[in-house]
Amino acid sequence: MRVFPASLLVLALGRAAVGADPATAVYNHACAWCHGKDGRGDGPAAFSINKYLSPRPRDFTRGLFKLRSSPSGQVPTDDDLLRTLERGIPGYMPSFRGLTAGERRLAVTAVKRFFPGFATAHPTPIAVPPPPPADAAAVARGREAYAAAGCAACHGERGRGDGPSAPALRDSDGLPIRPADLRYPARFKGGAEPADLYRTLMSGLDGTPMPSYASAFEDPRAPWDLVAYLGSLRRR
Repeated sequence: MRVFPASLLVLALGRAAVGADPATAVYNHACAWCHGKDGRGDGPAAFSINKYLSPRPRDFTRGLFKLRSSPSGQVPTDDDLLRTLERGIPGYMPSFRGLTAGERRLAVTAVKRFFPGFATAHPTPIAVPPPPPADAAAVARGREAYAAAGCAACHGERGRGDGPSAPALRDSDGLPIRPADLRYPARFKGGAEPADLYRTLMSGLDGTPMPSYASAFEDPRAPWDLVAYLGSLRRR
């Protein structure tokens, strides 16, 4: 019987799970196909996923995570990692709600082992205050905040991801990366709810050109105003 190389890799991953501790067994079963047995983002499927374009499967050994509730430069919390597992990443990573809650926590344990910094880290989630009304005045202020923060340089004047800086953007691996088209929030990797957008603005997306805006605004209303403006860009 002819066995293709990819099949051999699948069999190898399956054999690696035999006799492994529970966290490693869950990881090898659910995650290693893309992220690799050693967590370096080099699993057998990784080479067919955006080989020359960001995002690639995450290299967990670097401790650089985009989707966090913690400030820029900190590792994610366990709840952040669980949220990513449960939600998936639109267009890139499926949801793993098919795993039990216990299995998802075991997968988080396995992921954290790949980066020693987790052992001593104490990530602190950014506080997300209750959103004020997203009325016309908030949208108008948000439009001004969008311009003042320079969002159009990457995302474009109308939020289409076609700003003048967009063609030259690169991630931390030097791969081309596309700014989000803000008209389609269902594609947002960190979630599309107002609280998700606020959190992304405050935390940034580490490893990408998207910085944290936690200290960018003097007016405390500005982040929520910007969220309101982003909501106005949605294609209905």
